Amino acid sequence: MKKLYLARRIGLGGLSLAAQQFDQPSVGPGYSNQTFYTLNDGATQSHANTAWDIAFSTGPQDAGIFINEAVATAQGPPPPEVELYLLAGSDFSNADTAGMLRLYNDETSWSEGAFNHVKAPSDPLDLGWGSYNVVNNQVLGTRLYGIKLRDGSFKKLEIQSLAGGVYTFRYADLDGSGEQTQTIDKAAHAGSTLVYFSFASGEVVDLEPDTWDLLFTRYVTPLDDGQGNILDYVVTGVLSKRGVEVAQADDTDPATVDYRDYEDELSSVPDVIGYDWKEIDLSTFQWLVIPDRVYFVKTTSNELWKVEFIDFEGSATGVSTLERTFVTQLTSTEEADLPLESFTLYPNPVADQVTLAVESEVGDPRAEVRIANSLGQVLFFRVIDIQPGWNVQTFFPDLPSGTYYLSLQMDEGLISQPLLVK
Repeated sequence: MKKLYLARRIGLGGLSLAAQQFDQPSVGPGYSNQTFYTLNDGATQSHANTAWDIAFSTGPQDAGIFINEAVATAQGPPPPEVELYLLAGSDFSNADTAGMLRLYNDETSWSEGAFNHVKAPSDPLDLGWGSYNVVNNQVLGTRLYGIKLRDGSFKKLEIQSLAGGVYTFRYADLDGSGEQTQTIDKAAHAGSTLVYFSFASGEVVDLEPDTWDLLFTRYVTPLDDGQGNILDYVVTGVLSKRGVEVAQADDTDPATVDYRDYEDELSSVPDVIGYDWKEIDLSTFQWLVIPDRVYFVKTTSNELWKVEFIDFEGSATGVSTLERTFVTQLTSTEEADLPLESFTLYPNPVADQVTLAVESEVGDPRAEVRIANSLGQVLFFRVIDIQPGWNVQTFFPDLPSGTYYLSLQMDEGLISQPLLVK
């Protein structure tokens, strides 16, 4: 079992106050864009909802395929959306649209999308669009799909296989004309959560930035219509990247809420933030943000951030206003906490030298000090002798301005603290 420990156990509140930032990620007027957002620097990268149609999961054991549910809103008739349907039969040459069933993603996993949701729960080898062959470790297509594109055209679509990390699929008009076969290699897109494909261009679309944590987008979710009926609604919300974990803290004072009360609630489910951090006031038709809710977000680089939504401007601008506060750098240890009474860096921020003061219950003649950047790259390394009692060490790391993390590795485990260089 693993536990997460706060990188600095003393003076946590002071660290939080030093790193508060306000950002305004936007999905554009009319919710016309999808926007990738990075907590470390507040950077955003936006793409039109129409940039892609289907997407493929890149996880090593995944066979997930998704439909693009994002669609803009408008005062007039709703703009066209991409629609996915399950077709009867499995003969690509004789695809039939009679009795077809519309399918949606469920936004709870980056491993399974709309193409997977028709699988038989009783068959562990059924992955929805295809069946897993235990002999050759391949997934072979077993179902046909129809896809209605935003321009109104209708294609029949077959995911033929997933073999050696390569998806192969073909599509054509219903009468068989214009048939195309495409392949997507997971290895060529390592590090991405999904690989995106556009039928308009017939090519993979490069959308994800190298670094991102949250996706502001539109997607479909089942909601109660107030009369006991469950309907599929398009909502505007926030999904977390594969590997990012989020905990929701309700009924709190956002200024004083303590992460440690929620560390066991961190979840990798993409829609923990979702759409319901806001609600519409039907008397004024103004958006209201839940005032006593915050989110703790652990990034793939083990940075812990507190996110509090301040405002949502709706379809006029698509702007969400949020406050992000850096809390600490987290480390993972095997049940063992370090035998330290105190762990302090000063000054912090630092100009040219930093002093590490440690009060330890035990000694360690080969304790390791590392200073790494936000990407985990080690830029400074020293071996020091920790004696029982007080230990003071001064270093001259010679680093450019920025945020780093100084860690102390002892036999019993590791602890780290943010280090700000002026």
